[in-house]
Amino acid sequence: MRRVQIGTIAVALCFQARAEKLDTVLAALGCLGCHADEEEQIPEPASLRRFDAKEMASLLREYREGKRSGTVMNRIAAGLTNQDIEAIAGFLGKRP
Repeated sequence: MRRVQIGTIAVALCFQARAEKLDTVLAALGCLGCHADEEEQIPEPASLRRFDAKEMASLLREYREGKRSGTVMNRIAAGLTNQDIEAIAGFLGKRP
C-alpha cells in the first residue's frame, strides 16, 4: 500500500513541472482508474484519449446536470465546479 501511495505522489509531482495544480493532477489521475489509457485494454468505459478538452468539459457538465446517464459519472460530476471541470478537462486534453 505504501508503495502505491509513494508512486502516486511521485507521478503527481512530475506533472508539477507542467504548472498544474496538484489537486487537478490527482483528480485527473483518478479518472484514469476507470477509463483505460489505451482503447485496446477495455472497450467501456471509453478511453479518454478520444476526447479533446472541450468535449470532456461538455460531457462532464452533461453528467453533472443529469442530461447524460451513467453508472457513477453522475455522482462524480455532481461534486465538480465549473472550474474543476475546466481544469480536469484541460489537463487530460493536453495528453499526447
